[in-house]
Amino acid sequence: MARINSTAVRRQQIIDATIRVMAAKGWNETSIDEITREAGVSRGLVAYHFKDKAQLLAGVLARSRETFAAAVAEAVASSSDPVEQLRSVTRSAILMARDDPASYEIFLHFSASARSDPELGAQVRSLYRSFRLATADGIRRGQASGHFRPVDADIAAARHIGAIIGIALQWLLDPDAFDLEAAAADAEDALIAAVSRESAPAAAGSRA
Repeated sequence: MARINSTAVRRQQIIDATIRVMAAKGWNETSIDEITREAGVSRGLVAYHFKDKAQLLAGVLARSRETFAAAVAEAVASSSDPVEQLRSVTRSAILMARDDPASYEIFLHFSASARSDPELGAQVRSLYRSFRLATADGIRRGQASGHFRPVDADIAAARHIGAIIGIALQWLLDPDAFDLEAAAADAEDALIAAVSRESAPAAAGSRA
């Protein structure tokens, strides 16, 4: 059992080192030698866990998925109210640009390269699909509770995610351009208003 845990830790250590190098240099400029130096492991150990850069890429993308999924799960668990859940998910996803910039930058870098790389494109589409499905599920919970209008949840989710990523990307490119906390608060209000019923009961803790 200890050996399995050690293997998992080493694998995660290599993936985390890869993310740090990629955040600084980009995927195309990231070499196995740089990853081994950053991780403090041998080249042979990297090859043991990942036979090539394609497998390493899959590991990095899986890590990004886990990071975003954990943030969403924590946000959803913060309240039983579907409106507050969607608010919390929106806020958390935007503020990840500040709190975990490496994961966000990796995700955005891969998104930009997805159309020219079929294998990468399939994995990035899977990531986006999982985000859309989770958001659409949250909107449907709000519809079932009577808080949200009967809009197309999949389209609303795509708009929601587009706004979140757009704000995060602009801030990552130019952190001095605007206040990220204020932008997250504004996005919460605007995106919730886009799906809310005017007559819906006020969510506990919502802003006036």
